[in-house]
Amino acid sequence: MPEKEHIAVGAEVRQKWEKGYDCLEKKNYDYAIELLTMALEQEPYFFDCRMALRAAQVKKHENAGRLAKMAAAASNAHHMAQAKVALSRKNFFAALTHAEKILNDDPDNAVAHRVIVDAAHALDMPQTMISSLQMLKRANPENKELAQELAEALEMLGDWDTAEQLMLQLANMNPDDAELQQAYRDTAAKATIYRGSYGQEESKETDEYEEAPKTAEEALDERIWLMEERLQDEPENIKLAIDIAKLYVERQDFDRAFEYFDWVRDSTSATDSSVDKAMAEAQEARYNFDIAQHPAGSEEAIQLSAERDAYMLGDARERADRFPTMLEFRFELGERLFHAGDVNDAIQAFQKAQNSPPHKHRSLVYLGRCFMDRGMYDMAVGQFEKALEGKSVFDDDKKELLYLLGQVLENQGKPVEAAANFKAIYEVDISYRDVAQKVESGY
Repeated sequence: MPEKEHIAVGAEVRQKWEKGYDCLEKKNYDYAIELLTMALEQEPYFFDCRMALRAAQVKKHENAGRLAKMAAAASNAHHMAQAKVALSRKNFFAALTHAEKILNDDPDNAVAHRVIVDAAHALDMPQTMISSLQMLKRANPENKELAQELAEALEMLGDWDTAEQLMLQLANMNPDDAELQQAYRDTAAKATIYRGSYGQEESKETDEYEEAPKTAEEALDERIWLMEERLQDEPENIKLAIDIAKLYVERQDFDRAFEYFDWVRDSTSATDSSVDKAMAEAQEARYNFDIAQHPAGSEEAIQLSAERDAYMLGDARERADRFPTMLEFRFELGERLFHAGDVNDAIQAFQKAQNSPPHKHRSLVYLGRCFMDRGMYDMAVGQFEKALEGKSVFDDDKKELLYLLGQVLENQGKPVEAAANFKAIYEVDISYRDVAQKVESGY
């Protein structure tokens, strides 16, 4: 079974992860570890959660005193024994659980990481293997067996280039080790075969394309046909039916798309948020298609745009209420409320959505913009500064934040502080919005 990201786990598990992640950011490491451990016990394949737990374990250990570290290490004997017993009995999930409890108090524990590597290998969890192998290799950089295991895990993940580079480094460090030299040659050969096969596939596709060129529409039709044939053999495959519906949306055959959505609804009694989300996106695409049939700015286009915005806002509100733990729906509702001018309700939505790690940054930005619109400039500054924390990369998000912060400071009558933000953008991107005008006019 492949390891999972946050979008692929159940609502209850995701809620624990979100709360745990929030506690991690607030430096409440003990409670973060408790919540994240509970989430992992429910969904061991949840890799995002395991990495958040690892971060909490490391941070807690960094802040612990020497006596506390010694006491914690001494109390791990029971879990070490249990982890080894579980591993010997091939109870791999229990082995993972006991190993994580060891790492809660001692995140560098080699025994625990060894158990995790062996259990994860048996459970086909290469990402988890790699994370623990990297910890082990950091403590033993000269250990060639660890490097070989790491290369094998990278192969499982399909990262042939990194696996080959790792084995080359190891072979160069041990030129007299014939076994290691052979292991490198094997890895390099596999990587070459993989790259060659990939190139042949691309070449084959190119040749076929040259022999029988297809339009994008013909290729899409063929893809739909193949998937519909497969659905005949797998009538219980609801995800496949949704994917077909999405392709019909892409083809702008909306009636056929909604036939599939209706079939999915009739075929299962389970409530699935992904179906609701896909249907909402299809409705918006249909509205946009209809709007595009009229000249921009025409009465028909304006009326249809208003209908679309009202419908999508109502749908977003309904989904947010029906799935209260799905904070991505709460964030979407906040965006639609903000653009509709309903700032008060938007603030409530973003205050909840910021508890979702993937949506925290954008929620803080929107909260700042909401407070700006209401003239609450000091509160807007607070939200923008929170969003800027940890923003080391000077990307478009950081430019937007500095620009908005500069605007707020201007509104507060602080031209010097405002100019400092605009200059920071000017130094890396002179063409961003009107920063050139703002900065140059001050000289």
